[in-house]
Amino acid sequence: MSGDNRTADEVRAEIAQTRTELGETAAALAAKTDVKGRVTKAAAAKTAEVKQAAADKTAEVKQAVVEKTAQLKQAAAETTAQVAQVAAEKTAEVKQATALAAVVATEASTDAADNVRHQFTDGEPAEVVRRPVPLALLGAAALGVALIVVVLRRRRR
Repeated sequence: MSGDNRTADEVRAEIAQTRTELGETAAALAAKTDVKGRVTKAAAAKTAEVKQAAADKTAEVKQAVVEKTAQLKQAAAETTAQVAQVAAEKTAEVKQATALAAVVATEASTDAADNVRHQFTDGEPAEVVRRPVPLALLGAAALGVALIVVVLRRRRR
């Protein structure tokens, strides 16, 4: 110290600075030798990373489920509309066919009734009594009545 022109305050400041540097160096060396602490920090970092990845994946899957649900709802609505349309068309066809069958049956029974009436009213009474009722006429009348019964039963359903 004899060749040193430093004051006591300067020496004290230098000593304080050297102590601070030594403390930092010792802390850095201690941190390097603290394997357990470094592993704990690395594990915590990895855990946070995995948690974030899981949260991101969960959000992604949730969004995919929402989109798929919307698609399925739309497809179900379209299919329901198509089925309703086909059912309405088939119902209209059945109603039209039933009405046509009723008209045909009515005409057939009216024609059969007219033929029977003419058979039993045209001509002399003695001749009218001897005329047999044609089996075809009876069959047509029975068929007409059966058709009317079927049409009426279907309308009730």
